[in-house]
Amino acid sequence: VTQQNAAASEEVSATSEELASQAEQLQATIAFFRLDERATPVQADEPVAKAVKQLRGKAASMAAAIQPKRAQAAKPARKVANGGFSFDLASGEDQDDAAFHRN
Repeated sequence: VTQQNAAASEEVSATSEELASQAEQLQATIAFFRLDERATPVQADEPVAKAVKQLRGKAASMAAAIQPKRAQAAKPARKVANGGFSFDLASGEDQDDAAFHRN
């Protein structure tokens, strides 16, 4: 579940960055067109920059909030009191062992 949350967070962050980039490209494209040379220019960059800043801040906070936890190192196995198990592999053959030949 943590990995899914982290993946979703990274996906949202990447989408946010892509949308911000596309908004900047769109703004540059729109700025090319002029309807009237005598019209007073309107500063449209500020709202776009503000929106981009908000999106980037939100994406960064989401990515920081959901960081995947590092896996803990495996603990060493405990020693068994009598030295573990002893298997007798020489006797007790059955149908499954019939095809096996020890060299």
